[in-house]
Amino acid sequence: MTENSDLHHTISKLQLHYWFSDKKHAMDALVHNKCERELLELTKAIAKVCAVVVNMEVEYNNKGGLKTWLTLSAKTPKKTPASKVAVVNMLMASCIATANQTSIGEVLQQIINSLTNDKELNKAEREQRKQMLNHLKSECANYIEKLDQHPVIKKRRSNFYDLLRKYQKVQSISIALTDDTKKTVTEEQVLLRDNFKNFLLSSATVAPQVIEQAQIDIISPVLVKGRHKWKGDYNGVPISFVMKSDDFMEMVQSGKVEFKSGSTIACTLEIEKKISSTGAERITGYNIIHVSSYSENGKTIVTTEEKQKQKQQTVSKRQLDLFG
Repeated sequence: MTENSDLHHTISKLQLHYWFSDKKHAMDALVHNKCERELLELTKAIAKVCAVVVNMEVEYNNKGGLKTWLTLSAKTPKKTPASKVAVVNMLMASCIATANQTSIGEVLQQIINSLTNDKELNKAEREQRKQMLNHLKSECANYIEKLDQHPVIKKRRSNFYDLLRKYQKVQSISIALTDDTKKTVTEEQVLLRDNFKNFLLSSATVAPQVIEQAQIDIISPVLVKGRHKWKGDYNGVPISFVMKSDDFMEMVQSGKVEFKSGSTIACTLEIEKKISSTGAERITGYNIIHVSSYSENGKTIVTTEEKQKQKQQTVSKRQLDLFG
């Protein structure tokens, strides 16, 4: 087989199986529609990370629970190697089955092991499969770290499991990859209802972005005590921020620092963020944690807190050198 035909037919579809608490094998249409949307948006996000533009088709079967098969194909098959679509399929299956605080790479390895240990393959076919999977694993490795931290992927996955958690009828789901004939080629990853909570984001808040030596033009300082917001310009964008450097605030309030037109500060800027329901990050606030210098009459003046910081860093470095 050529690489294209083998990859296309062996890792062709993503099978998702919903198991219910009754025997009707039916699911609320609105809940199912919302779940499908989250999965499709998750797929689009993964494909975008992998730089693959895909078509998505869904098939259904209601025998023994509700099964869906998601088939991906390249929009430009002549320009897109089959391996790229196979990579998206494998990463998609891995992402759905990966709980928070776990790397997608761990589940991916289980999928690769399943594909390698297919008992129906003879020795030559197993060796050919192994070589193919080594290539796929190497390609997948380029995306693991980014997918693990991707806010849209984490949020869409959380949304999916939150919908299932609230819908009491679904008792478990299973995920597997199949070939063109819908025959499973990997072991089913079974996820019980009790485990759905492990996929939920505990908070919409994400780790703040910290920028060292950020340059801010001061528009409107706060000269009184309290956590009132200053106004400034950062990279050409007006921002309101909280000055959390007590040392610098004391200098301002005591009159040791005077602000005039064109006054700037060099500082450690903390940008607070949250994730929206679609996984998009939005800025919720700015804080100045540390001021290293400020301008006065055209001169740059290093603050006392920066001098103390540099002194402490020098001491720490000497200690490390001694014990190194």
